[in-house]
Amino acid sequence: MIFSLDALVLSKEKLGEIDLLVELFTPKGKIFCVAKGAQKSYKRFVNLLEEFNFIKAYLRKTSKGKFPILEKADLIFLPEKVREDYKKYILLSFIGEVLSKISFVGLKIEYFLFIKSLIKAVDANKLLTLWKPFFELKILKFCGWTPELYKCIKCGYFIRKMFYFSVEEGGVVCYKCRTIKSEYLEIKVIEILRDLIRMSNEFERLYKIEKELEKRLLIKEKVFKISEKFFKFFLSFELNSLKFLNECSLGG
Repeated sequence: MIFSLDALVLSKEKLGEIDLLVELFTPKGKIFCVAKGAQKSYKRFVNLLEEFNFIKAYLRKTSKGKFPILEKADLIFLPEKVREDYKKYILLSFIGEVLSKISFVGLKIEYFLFIKSLIKAVDANKLLTLWKPFFELKILKFCGWTPELYKCIKCGYFIRKMFYFSVEEGGVVCYKCRTIKSEYLEIKVIEILRDLIRMSNEFERLYKIEKELEKRLLIKEKVFKISEKFFKFFLSFELNSLKFLNECSLGG
C-alpha cells in the first residue's frame, strides 16, 4: 500500500552499496525510509533528497522490511537562498539537528506547518538573530515545557515588578521565593520572552522586536541567555551546530 505525506528532509545516509536511508520530518512525526538504488540512480530523485527540501513523499509499507520504501518524491519547496548564505545554513542546521534528536509526543500538523513556515521565512527574508530563541521557545512549548513567566513557580503569586528566573524550577519566582541561583530579569526581558512564546507565524512582529533590541544589547543578551539555558536544560542532548551558531553571532 502506497501513502503520501508532505515531509522535510532532515538527513540521508548510505545503506549498503546502492540504497539511502532517509530521515523525514512529517505531520505524523519522524519517519525513516529507504530510497532503493538512490546512490546509483540519480535520475529517480534528482537532488530531491537534499537536507531542508520539502517534498511530497510517496511511501510503501513492507511486510518484511523495518522501514517503508520511498517509491518517489515530488519537490514542494527548495530553500535556495539558504544554501548561498552561510549563517542561514548554520541556523537551519541547528533546526534540523534539534528536530532529528527530539521526540515529539502526539505531534500535530500545526507543528509541522510551523517549521515549514519558519524555514520559508528564513530563506526569503533578512537574517534575524531572534530566529534562534523564537525556535527554541516554540519547541519547548510544543513539548509541553513552556517556562512560567507570569506567576511564581513556587508560591503562585502573580508577579508584576520584581522578576527572578530559575531554570531548575521552570520559570519565574517572586522576590520572597528567590534563591542564590535565581537570576533577576528586567520586565522588558519578560515581555519579549512572552511575545516569542505567543507568536505563531507573526514574523513581522519578530522584525519589530529585533529593531527595538538594536540599541538594547543587554536586554537582547539576556533574552538569548535565558532561552538557551532553558532549552539546553530540558533538551539534555549535545548540539554540535550550537557551537557554530554562537561563533557566527547567531547565539546572542
